[in-house]
Amino acid sequence: MLDRLKKQIRIWERDGKYSWITQAATFAWVQARNLYDRIHIGQLRGVLKRNAFPTEPSVAVQMVCEGRIGRGARPMQVRQELDALIRLIDERKPRKLIEIGTARGGTLLLLCRFAAPDAQIVSIDLPYARNGGGYPRWKGKFYQSFTHPDQKLTLLRANSHDPETFRIVRDILGGDMADFLLIDADHSFEGVRTDFHTYIPLVAAGGLIALHDILPNTEDPSINVSEFWAQLEADSTHQTDTIVHDAAQGHSGIGLVYV
Repeated sequence: MLDRLKKQIRIWERDGKYSWITQAATFAWVQARNLYDRIHIGQLRGVLKRNAFPTEPSVAVQMVCEGRIGRGARPMQVRQELDALIRLIDERKPRKLIEIGTARGGTLLLLCRFAAPDAQIVSIDLPYARNGGGYPRWKGKFYQSFTHPDQKLTLLRANSHDPETFRIVRDILGGDMADFLLIDADHSFEGVRTDFHTYIPLVAAGGLIALHDILPNTEDPSINVSEFWAQLEADSTHQTDTIVHDAAQGHSGIGLVYV
């Protein structure tokens, strides 16, 4: 019953119908999720304060995705796929990272812990946006605890499609180029296409772009990243690869673009 209702709301959202219902439903869902996270973040906060966060990528990903400690910052990812991505981050040790779609902060946490120890990270999220839903201001202080001592994290509660947001990110980088860009926010075709083409000029040659939810989604009709991903794969100017746990899983999947 609840799943059918959620799917219907997503259809209305995709089609631009009954916006007062879809907005109210998104607001209620985000409030409930943030309350749950606030109740459960204590264990993770304690691990970070004690500097006891796992240093092995697979152990850290398992803890955040499935362990009790990660309940207040669960990534909306398939564990095996996120594991492979974070191992890539650990190997590459990027120093300049852009994340579009902060959401509950679980992926951001792992990016901070396995990027270069002096990395600069910019994470963008639009409050009460579709799919991710944003995060409340109190979570910003919690997210700042994710970093290593010499890292710098900038949190932008803004629309990634807004030209002013792009200018702010460019100014934060201070003329440097990003080594890694994660796109995991507005999952519509137009939304992901806009994010990709807007921010790829900020990614250095040899850098890596990751797009989440590239598989056709059988659960949420508002997610249409797969159509844009198919275009990228067909474009010979882009070197691409995929991280997919099960091609029949009906959701998720990570696409990689090597710049």
